[in-house]
Amino acid sequence: MTDGHNVIQDYSHTGLTRREHPIAFLRKDLAARSIVTCGEAMSARDGRWLMTAGLVLVCQMPGTAKGVMFLTIEDEAGPANVTWPKLFEGRRRVVLGSSMMAINGRIQREGEVVHLIAEQLFDLSGDLSALADRDGEFKLPTGRGDEACHTARSHV
Repeated sequence: MTDGHNVIQDYSHTGLTRREHPIAFLRKDLAARSIVTCGEAMSARDGRWLMTAGLVLVCQMPGTAKGVMFLTIEDEAGPANVTWPKLFEGRRRVVLGSSMMAINGRIQREGEVVHLIAEQLFDLSGDLSALADRDGEFKLPTGRGDEACHTARSHV
């Protein structure tokens, strides 16, 4: 089995993996499309426009948020907080159906709180579903105790 197939098997059986994060297999392709890591996005300067991508962890629209949706995605570099007003209705299928999503938007910093204010959303679930065909260009880690950080729910 390929390294990617092993990760898919881990997620399908246990919902997590001790192996490399699924997005790590796609990083080279994402970088070629100018998609930065979630870690880079969350450390970018206020007002910077960028695109990042990750597994969809949480999508919520609290009743007190006046129609603003909040989304958390995650890649091998960590989580990213995404928000957008009034984009949901036009992109409902992407928001509700994506297991992996790319977001194009602007960074907003307010003290320690950082959000990517989305302008465009793209469903990259197809990229994720091709993971089984991939072998990593790295050695799989063994014995790391911090893999609990990578227990994201995935629709792989």
